[in-house]
Amino acid sequence: MNKQIFVSAMLFLWLIMTGAAAIAQEDRDELFETCKDHPRGPWCYQEAVEQRNQPELCENILKYWPKADGVHGWCYYQLAMKNKDCKLCERIRTADIKKMCRLDVCK
Repeated sequence: MNKQIFVSAMLFLWLIMTGAAAIAQEDRDELFETCKDHPRGPWCYQEAVEQRNQPELCENILKYWPKADGVHGWCYYQLAMKNKDCKLCERIRTADIKKMCRLDVCK
């Protein structure tokens, strides 16, 4: 009986651990994995986000490279221009890029 409880407990723990590992794998950002060791890491990431046309990923630039606010703004600017979406300009934190975005996109 004790052996059966032990085996059941071990199986339960194994299931919990593999589930946690699977969740951790889902959180991995493949673009970051590609660009993190690149000499121009934030720009590498920005170019990949632009190619994928996924503006929500622009926020990750500041997550991974906190001082790259210019690259963050440029990411949104490029996608705002590409998609003619004035709303994306509001997400830009750098004043001069935000102003340029509003002038170029929100005509």
